Amino acid sequence: MFYIRRKFLTTLEMQNHRRHLAAILFTDIVGYTAMMQQNETKAVVVMKRYTAVLQNAVSTNSGQILNDYGDGSLCSFPSVTDALKCALELQEQLQAEPVVPLRIGLHIGEIFFDDGKVMGDGVNIASRIQSLGQANTVLFSGEINNKIKNHPEFKSVSLGQFEFKNVDEPIEVFALANEGLLIPKRELLSGKLKKTQKKYSTRKTILPVALILLLIVAAFLYKKSSGNNDLSGKEKTIAVLPFRNISVQKEENEPFCVGVALELQRKLEWLGGLIPIAPQSVEKYRDTKMSPVDIANELGRISFLVQGSVLRDKNKVKVFISLIDGLTGKEKWSADYSGEVEDVFSLQENIAQEIASQLQVKITPDQQNHIGRVSTKSARAIDAYNEALTSYVNLVTAVHPLYWDSLPSNPQLNSKYRKTLTLCDSAIKTDPSMAEAYVLKGQTYFYSIHDWYESADQKALILDSMRLLGNTALQIDKSSADAYLLISRCFNRSDSALVYLEKALTINSNSFDVNRELADYYASADPEKAIRLSKKAIRLSPLSIWTPSVYQNLGFAYHNFGEFEKAESYGKKAIELSDNSMIEVEAMRNLTIIYLHWGKADSVIKYASQHLDKEPNALYEIAEAYCNLKNDCAKASELYERLWNRYNNHSNPHRWAVALINIGKTKEAKEKIELAIKEYKEKNDTLSYDYAGICALSGQTARALDILRKFDWQWGSLYLIQYDKLFDNVRNEKEFKDIVRKAHDEKTKLREKIRKIEERGEL
Repeated sequence: MFYIRRKFLTTLEMQNHRRHLAAILFTDIVGYTAMMQQNETKAVVVMKRYTAVLQNAVSTNSGQILNDYGDGSLCSFPSVTDALKCALELQEQLQAEPVVPLRIGLHIGEIFFDDGKVMGDGVNIASRIQSLGQANTVLFSGEINNKIKNHPEFKSVSLGQFEFKNVDEPIEVFALANEGLLIPKRELLSGKLKKTQKKYSTRKTILPVALILLLIVAAFLYKKSSGNNDLSGKEKTIAVLPFRNISVQKEENEPFCVGVALELQRKLEWLGGLIPIAPQSVEKYRDTKMSPVDIANELGRISFLVQGSVLRDKNKVKVFISLIDGLTGKEKWSADYSGEVEDVFSLQENIAQEIASQLQVKITPDQQNHIGRVSTKSARAIDAYNEALTSYVNLVTAVHPLYWDSLPSNPQLNSKYRKTLTLCDSAIKTDPSMAEAYVLKGQTYFYSIHDWYESADQKALILDSMRLLGNTALQIDKSSADAYLLISRCFNRSDSALVYLEKALTINSNSFDVNRELADYYASADPEKAIRLSKKAIRLSPLSIWTPSVYQNLGFAYHNFGEFEKAESYGKKAIELSDNSMIEVEAMRNLTIIYLHWGKADSVIKYASQHLDKEPNALYEIAEAYCNLKNDCAKASELYERLWNRYNNHSNPHRWAVALINIGKTKEAKEKIELAIKEYKEKNDTLSYDYAGICALSGQTARALDILRKFDWQWGSLYLIQYDKLFDNVRNEKEFKDIVRKAHDEKTKLREKIRKIEERGEL
């Protein structure tokens, strides 16, 4: 659309040009980025008209277009009069419909070429002068004005002197005042100027006390009303919305467009002063009609939004960026960035740096190293990876509404899985040094290890492949938090998994997946830490398909120390957000466990019954409720029998044994207790809560109490034990009561500690 072929100097021609004096003309379409965001059709029409008029005017006035910036250009002319004639023609013709809001800046100076780039102080000054302009203005330097004093066809007006960035001396700027042109007012001009500090006399700085107080009150009220948009605050939330693809070959370039936005978001994750919303939560806004303010509110009243469009034509790329205030919906900053496809990582680095600058976020040297990393310099590798990434996103979206065991039984889903692996292999083959491609393949493998139909040997092979891919990625990029996350998933919540997750968090504290999975790990072991991590994960991704699992972990963390009301609230939130997905089944089961430990039998039965069709194992919680809470062991035994008939090798047969003992079937109960003892010894899990219960049930009181003394009372077990029939034989033992009382006191202290932290707003 934009990259229509123009008459450019080739690199070789430019290198053959020596230094020479030229009249330099810069053009820029005012507000083009915002125009593109608001009305793409209008923006395309405007650009086409501008392109045609520019080419003709430059050519007829003996000029050359040296650089094309899409919505602006750098041109040179052999004389000042040629340059001004071109400027006049441009503005005159562009006032006809469709009107093009163009500003023009001119200067005269030496130019030369270095590695194909136009260089020289004159180029810099002309660019600075152009930045002052408004639509339908032609501004130029005093040097230009001196050359046209004897040319009555040109009229000029001085706007005064300006101090430009990276220009040592002030420059007097003139406006062309010919009929039809706008002569801007100096007080309305803004551009690439040095920041100046105004000096006031001592007398003027002495304000009345009442005025000072008024200003203080006003500042307080403003700060209060501005909420999370206060740039001086420590935490600034920001979301990179899906970029629009405005390329000529739209379908072909869609993966590339998606990748540009995702990589920018990844770079923003490295900045400690920002809380960037995870891509999983913003994908829903790809084709939305919602206003920026409504989106910001829906994402948790976040501070800022980044909107963008990507234009690609073969190996050329241009990204249009706008930074929007989430509170007001007003544009805070906009710009566009052009380059080659292979330079897209540097382009995204520049955008991230400018966003940080606009939001007054400092970038540390370490963070700069991260955002400056170039994954590959190969355009083919970039395309291959983005295609694989798009396929992976489609796979995740397809898997989400289903349960884990659906992958082998669903040919269409299995095809998506195989296709994603093939595309990952293609990306790796294109550039074997692209760490991200290895991680992406490992993440794809992760979806098959939940497959209940895979044998243990097959799962072991897949886990080995994931570890190998993660380690290969780390050899290329030792700071890949995603690679550490991938490897952690190979260790199934062990201490080794924790080591890798903590490394990942140290590298990237803004990773939603790392915070989410660490919260899951700590939900029982360290509830306070789990709550912090869960709440951070929710801020990072308030609306993703995985957010319900975070609320689920949050509820389970609170239930661990007896804060059941909050546990229930977060459990229900998980179900509400899960949208009939596989996570809903897990959330339902977690909520039933919370109710079981809370002693609410009817709630256990209600919620467990709601997902029996998807998870027959929910019969287990229903049976537990009848046995331990309703004291209806006959009903419980009947439910256990139904469950064991469905799953012959179901674990925990001692639970069924409790119900059998209470209805007089001691022989059958004894058989099941022996099976349970064998099962736990084979698992080497003889220091657990359930094994203590097995010992208590079978008369080994001393052994049961010894285990309980060493037990750390995780997953709400302290509240279950108060009515768990497994421990009826030891319930009246003084030592049992002392152990439970001591554990209860510790949980109460933890509950009060967390309540106080929350009251201070620190959690």
